Amino acid sequence: MLAIFTLFYLWPAFNTLVGSTFRWGLLNPWNIARPDDWDFVGLQNYVDTLSSARFWNAVLNTGLWLVVFPVMVTLVSMLVSILIWQTPRAGAAFRTVFILPMTISLAAAGVIWTFMYDPDFGVLTRFVEWAGIDFGVDWGPLHFQTSQWLSDPGVIDLGFSQIRLINLSLIVAGFWAFTGFGVITFTAGLTAVSEELVEAARVDGATARQVIRHILVPQLKGPVTIVGTISVIFALRTFDVVWVITQGGPAQDSEVLAVLLWKQAFVFLDSPQAGLATALAIIMSIVLIVGAWPYLRDLTREQR
Repeated sequence: MLAIFTLFYLWPAFNTLVGSTFRWGLLNPWNIARPDDWDFVGLQNYVDTLSSARFWNAVLNTGLWLVVFPVMVTLVSMLVSILIWQTPRAGAAFRTVFILPMTISLAAAGVIWTFMYDPDFGVLTRFVEWAGIDFGVDWGPLHFQTSQWLSDPGVIDLGFSQIRLINLSLIVAGFWAFTGFGVITFTAGLTAVSEELVEAARVDGATARQVIRHILVPQLKGPVTIVGTISVIFALRTFDVVWVITQGGPAQDSEVLAVLLWKQAFVFLDSPQAGLATALAIIMSIVLIVGAWPYLRDLTREQR
């Protein structure tokens, strides 16, 4: 096991970490066995990355994913799971509906939502026209326009920067594909709730809201940690949905960190930007470890 772990995990991790301190491209990769070809730059790749306006634009877009996506997945999947728990007869059917998107790839989900957002024949565009809600909002820092889901739906002006609302269109697509995981996790957590405790609360006059607030939700602290942590990891490393729908565009309005990494490493194979991409990968890995720490800590405690 130690040999397998070293060969397939420790060595690639070490190779990536060391490679982030060199300037190289994929057509002329850095190789530890060829010291004559090394172009050592130390921490310059990290300095260039952290001082790049494009990097911070990707950080802002990814930050929107990190805030909105986990909240949407956690709250909606918890609500759906509780509703399924309260309607056992229809629970299997509803559970299947929400879990079904997990059976397709994220790339396929991106294609589906590209059609949904299409400005000519997309379902959402037709619904907006049919309902007569094709309008724009220009109120203070908020600028929003319906029917332009993937071109220019609007911005929130923060003064020092702008949040592009096209990212919300992509978050909805990712949420649709991922929320089944939350439903499964919360449904499994609800199976551990004592029926006797719930019945006793109802006999004492507790309303449905009180049962949910004081009995069900406290029982779901573990699943909340799991769903929240996995959602954060998914949001930070999201690539498939963004690449298939917008490829980070228009311009760089929806470019997240994973898409920026891909473009630096693979779009121009003859340019020496793979070192920058590797440095960005190291930065993302550090953030992932920090974000996953609550889940890893709880998992370690359970094993003890």
